[in-house]
Parts: sequence; structure tokens; C-alpha cells
Amino acid sequence: MKLDRIAIFILACLIPASCVDLNYTEETTRDEEWTYEYFENGIKNMVFDVYAQVYNNEFGNNSAYFLASATDEAQYALETGAVNNYVNGGWSPANPYSNIWTKSYTAIADVCMYLEKLDEADITEWQYNPDYSLWVQQMELFPYELRFLRAYFYFELFRTYGDVPLVTTTLTNAQANSITRTPADQIVKFIVDELDEIAPYLPVTYLTEVNSEVGRATRIAAYALKARTLLYAASPLFNPTGDKSKWEKAAEACKFILDNAGNWGLKLSAYGSLWGHDAFYNPELIFGLGRGEDNAFEMANYPVGVENGSSGNCPTQSLVDQYEFQDNGETFRSRYPGSIDLSVVNPYEGLDPRFALTVVKNGDSWPTNNAQKKAIETFTGGFNASPKYGATPTGYYLRKYVDGSCVTTADNQTTRRHTWIIFRLGEFYLDYAEAVFNATGSANDATYGLTANEAVNKLRERADIQMPKFTEDGAAWVARYERERLVELAFENHRFWDVRRWKKGPEYFRTIQVANINSSLQLTRSTVNRQWDDKYYFYPIPQTELKKNPNLTQNQGW
Repeated sequence: MKLDRIAIFILACLIPASCVDLNYTEETTRDEEWTYEYFENGIKNMVFDVYAQVYNNEFGNNSAYFLASATDEAQYALETGAVNNYVNGGWSPANPYSNIWTKSYTAIADVCMYLEKLDEADITEWQYNPDYSLWVQQMELFPYELRFLRAYFYFELFRTYGDVPLVTTTLTNAQANSITRTPADQIVKFIVDELDEIAPYLPVTYLTEVNSEVGRATRIAAYALKARTLLYAASPLFNPTGDKSKWEKAAEACKFILDNAGNWGLKLSAYGSLWGHDAFYNPELIFGLGRGEDNAFEMANYPVGVENGSSGNCPTQSLVDQYEFQDNGETFRSRYPGSIDLSVVNPYEGLDPRFALTVVKNGDSWPTNNAQKKAIETFTGGFNASPKYGATPTGYYLRKYVDGSCVTTADNQTTRRHTWIIFRLGEFYLDYAEAVFNATGSANDATYGLTANEAVNKLRERADIQMPKFTEDGAAWVARYERERLVELAFENHRFWDVRRWKKGPEYFRTIQVANINSSLQLTRSTVNRQWDDKYYFYPIPQTELKKNPNLTQNQGW
């Protein structure tokens, strides 16, 4: 059965323009009377405009929802790439990467306005339209979908800025420019309370709803957002006193998802099927960003040397070093701590299968389409390597999310659909494990039914993975768990935020390791220094907002 809780292909709508200070007040781009009396191109598009803000990424097609190159997962190939400002000190309140602030408050302002107006909406003059009864049914769900989206955007604001203004009604410009920041704990409470209230009214699936439209907010997505919010709230960045009750709440929320997954039709899938043309049908996905057919992401991330390839987000040796071997769980770094002669040994043989599904290495046939397939050369002077401008600076190229069947030649190009993961079941096995470990103090405590080790092993026991089981506890468990989370969720927009919520920026983000392969195929590691300051745990409040509203305060250090 095709599941419909996944991709928002139907929602590639125009994002509404806003004329407001702080993006709080209502827009002027529509005739209000017309909007609320016409369903198909009025009320429905109004709701989908809010969904469209989920698409509003910082770096466009090149990022695919990525901040990977601002972490130890990857290095962006071109020094001029905007994402590099995160690691070279190039961001500030004047250059704040404010898209999260802007898109979130634009959407929240629209939600508040629409919720206040929907009760007044009157489409009865269309009662003789054959679709009238279907429109009425859809309208009954819209308020709950809008409230889910508002909670979603408040989560994005909370994890990015900490304390943020909490607004649940439309505001005048004067009100918007005098509002103050609300403590993060209150933002969390608002999100959780909202999701608890609306979840029972949202369908588990839209297959039985009007038009079976994919990608809209479901009950499962609401519970997933609740669980992730509580995990963040329990983490050291937001829980400096180590309050165990916060970890307990997170564990319970994650357990609810795992306990009900089967009834909801969710199940773990093969790792390599989590992305690709038909990924929006994957039974593991809960909520994701769907794109129509294109090859822009492939052009951005195919290797230099592949026609129209720009290298993009290149996996680091730091990431590769964390993969374990299937025979005994030893890490790549532990087994090969020094230089490696690639002409004599294949050091990647027997690695965790997730490595080959995530990373393109020297000698791999890539991309997979017959028009462009060839052995990739990342050694100095190689076809896809330096000194070519824009070649990988790390010794590797990205495979995960990149559809190798896309042809990017000047003639006869092909395109494919893409789905960027927001929530999937695999995440919540890891979230559950982390929450249970911190709530109980042990990776082998069965207070919640499934132990932390058993939850992680559910992922490692998948038929296409088959990795040695977790048995550790204590500090050794934490280190291995953080490695497992990096490997499992690589390039899914977690690492940037995970390291921040753990407050481990200096440990992971101050330096990265890259591979250098000379013409004799000798691989050596080198260290790339990056800038890290503890103020980076939170984004700066945009200077433009501080100028408009003197009651806003800046995050510490900015």
C-alpha cells in the first residue's frame, strides 16, 4: 500500500510576501473577502502557503536542507560557498542567516491570521459545486494542520535561538515592535500542549481523506514533533541542571511512537531506500520535503569532472573514521590510524554498509547512469581531483541523497524526484535510546521496556546492515552512541543541531580531518582548523529586528 504521510509534492506554492515588521502582521497581497469565500484558489492555497515555508531553505537547491558542511560531516568544495561562513567566522547579527527567523515568523503570522478568519469563512455559495462536500471536509482539518505547522516553526525557532517571542494572535505593527522573548521552557510547553491537543483530530493517513493528498500534517507527525522537541528540551543546552524528569518525558514520548509504529503502518526500511525517486512511498518516513523531478541537487553534488558537476558537500575523513567494521565493531580510525597505501590494501572492505551508501570514494563507479559512469579518481592529478578548480577538498564525494541515475550532460538530461527527510522511524529508536539512557543512567535498564542498547540494535540488525550489537554502558556507551547517530543520520540535518544541544562544539567542530591521496595512492590525513565560539550554540538575533524592536535582547556573545 502506498503511504501518504511523507512528501509535500503538492505544496510547491508561492511563498507569501509580507509587509510587516518582525513578520507578525497580516499581509496585503490578497483580497480578504475573495480569499475566504473561494475554496480551491483561496482558502486552500492560503493553507498551502504556510506549508510552503517549510521549503524555504537557507541555501536553496545546493543545500537540500543541509547544514552538513558546517559540521564535521562535510566540507563544501568551494571556499565561496555561503555555508562556509558558519565555520570561518563570517556570520554576525548583521549577517545572521536569518531565514529561520524570517520564514518561521512569516508562517506563524499567517497561521494566527488564518485561524482567526477561518471560522468566518463562508463557501456556501458553492454548495451546488460537485466538490462542495469534499471542500467542507477538508476545511474541518485545516485548523489542526495550521496549528501543527505553527508548532513546527516554533520548534525551529526554539532550537535555533532559545528564547523567542511567543505569539498566538495577530498583532499590529506597534505590538510586533514591542514584544519580548519568551523563555525556552515556555516555548516547549506551548509546542507540546498544542501537539497533544491537536493530534487526535489529525488523521493517521490521508488515504482515507479527501483526494488522498500526500504530505500534509498527520497524527504521527505531531507525535514525532513532540518527541523531538522533548529530546531537545532535555539535552544539556536547554537542561543545564540535568533535570532527569525532562529525559523521562522524552523517553515516554519516543516510546509512544515505537509502541504504535506497527499499528500506524510504520516500519524500518532498507537504508538505501530512504532516498531516491520513490522515497516518498517508504514505510519508514513520517514527514519529509518532497520536490518534483529535477537534477539540480545532482549538478550541485556530482564530482568535478562529471559534466555539470560542482562537487558540493564533500564527506570528511572525520566522518569516514567513525564507521565501524562488520567483523568486530572496530572503527576505521582505530584500524587505520596512519597513512594507507591504497594500491596495496582496500581499507574500506568490510565497513558498515551505510558507508558505501553515503560516501563516494576513489575508484567507485559514479554516477550510476550509463551516460556518465566511470571510476572516480580523487588522487592528486586524477580526473575528479585537484588541481581542478572546485574538486573535493576532502578526498570523497557525496552519494547519500544524490540520485546517480540522473544524467546531467548538456544534452539528453534526465530528472528524478527527491524527498528530504524531516522525521523517520529510525530517528526515534536513537532518540529513545538517548532519552532512556539519561533517564535511567544505564544502557541496559529495562524500565521502559526496551533498553537503550536494544533500541540501537534494532537499527544495526536490519537485513541490509548487520552490524555488531551494542553492549556498552556508561561513558563508553555515550561515545559509541554519538558515533552511531552520526553514521545513521548522516546528511539528514541532525549533526549541526545534535552537537549544539549536547554542548560539544569544541570537541567536534573546532577541527576536521580530510584525506589527501597522492598520485602513488598514498592516503594521509590532514587537519583543517575551523572557528568555533560558544556563542555559536545559538544563532544571533538579526540586527534588523533589534533595531525595530528595542525590547528584543541579543543572544549571549553576539
